[in-house]
Amino acid sequence: MMGYTSGTHITIERKYLTIIDLSYTIMKELSIHTLIDLSHPLIDHMPVYPGDEPTRLEKTNDFALDGFNNFRFTSSLHTGTHIDGPMHMTESDSFIDELPLEQFIGTGCLLYAVGMKVILCTPEFTSAIVPESIVLIYTGFGKQFGNEEYYRDHPVISIELAQSFAQQRIKMVCLDMPSPDRHPYDIHTYLLKNSVLIAENLAGMEKLLTVKKFDIIAFPLRIHADSSPARIVARILE
Repeated sequence: MMGYTSGTHITIERKYLTIIDLSYTIMKELSIHTLIDLSHPLIDHMPVYPGDEPTRLEKTNDFALDGFNNFRFTSSLHTGTHIDGPMHMTESDSFIDELPLEQFIGTGCLLYAVGMKVILCTPEFTSAIVPESIVLIYTGFGKQFGNEEYYRDHPVISIELAQSFAQQRIKMVCLDMPSPDRHPYDIHTYLLKNSVLIAENLAGMEKLLTVKKFDIIAFPLRIHADSSPARIVARILE
């Protein structure tokens, strides 16, 4: 009995050591790579898609009065930097928290689309797309965030480019604009039906223009809904 207890104790210690070693390896890996935040901060009365309810971030408790601080956040899930899940514009019954975590992490691929009103499937883009990656489309339109033009005049993605994304099994398309299309939102529907997630309202993509290789980490909240706010980060590899 004593030998069994001792053996179990040693097994548990080894397990702990394995976990500690793995955690150290992950932290060491992250520490040697630059991280670039591609997300807008969530603030009170931040810009929202036309027709959405205003965003409110208000302090409900104060440390000096209550002994603690607390805030209340009220918002559409499509405010700021967020990810559209398949339920958003299809008949899918998959909530965003039910999707595999692997779909939110991947090799990053940047397409330069500044000046394009319609983002076409060019040979340059086709050759640059890495299968099963996360594609970022840089239009430069993110500079208009907060202005009326941002929601009214943004570029759109062509159906041919959307089809290319589906054929290449792209995990997610990330945009520095509010939408890949306009009403009736055919591109939304096509991408989501083909398991290509859509991340909208990214910021700071210009920081990646001279980067050769990077990964994207784009986790939504673990929220049982169609879509979610997200903290989207690029991890620079070289």
